[in-house]
Amino acid sequence: MILVLSGTEEGKEIVRRLHEEGLDSLTTVATEYGKKMFEQMGLETVCLQGRLDAHGFSWLIKEKGIDTVIDATHPYAIEASQNAMDACKKTNTRYLRFERQEMEIPMHPLIHKVKTMAEAIDRSRTFGKRIFLTTGISSVAKFIILKDEKELYVRILPVPEHIALCLDMGIPPTRIIAMHGPFSEDLNRAMFRQYHISTMVTKDSGEVGGVLEKIHAALKEGIDTIVIGRPGIDFPQKYSSIDEVINMVKMH
Repeated sequence: MILVLSGTEEGKEIVRRLHEEGLDSLTTVATEYGKKMFEQMGLETVCLQGRLDAHGFSWLIKEKGIDTVIDATHPYAIEASQNAMDACKKTNTRYLRFERQEMEIPMHPLIHKVKTMAEAIDRSRTFGKRIFLTTGISSVAKFIILKDEKELYVRILPVPEHIALCLDMGIPPTRIIAMHGPFSEDLNRAMFRQYHISTMVTKDSGEVGGVLEKIHAALKEGIDTIVIGRPGIDFPQKYSSIDEVINMVKMH
């Protein structure tokens, strides 16, 4: 049995490919929204919803007879990846990491590369008043410390719980953009103009995450862009091709 830690577009594609190959597999997603994606694909029977720590992963591996774990979580979901690696090591289970390739971020005076979320917050203080966050719901809780000195506009997935969290943190409804991406360059530019954005914050989420479309749109609008680099984790086996991952599983 193969366990796919999903939550990304590539994760869904890996699950679909395994299913087509007739390979026994399960996938885990953290949210109800993620589960509905698999329901729309007709794969709800292989999808389990819930956040798991290392102990939870270990239990699931033993309970379901998992012999291979494919970690296709988001490049910045470091806690989930670390929990999965710890569980695989403890249970002597094969661990394969799929991670989309990093982008070649252009060099430009308006592009500011940082290593951490804390550094991104500090840099944001030095730029304009209106900040556009495209870094996911978990980042909003960190940037909220700026709400009294900046105007925060957040673009998040259209998940009711995420919207409620933003409202609870004090983000006005008029500054919450709940949409499913990725977004074209033109749509990004339209949003930046609509809200008179002065600073855009993004992660290097790769081509599938629409990073370059965001950056190019911001440059054309003359907006300062903060790019948060990926966290450094040493993965035992890492691939950036879905075909490679599927072939590795079939060889085993």
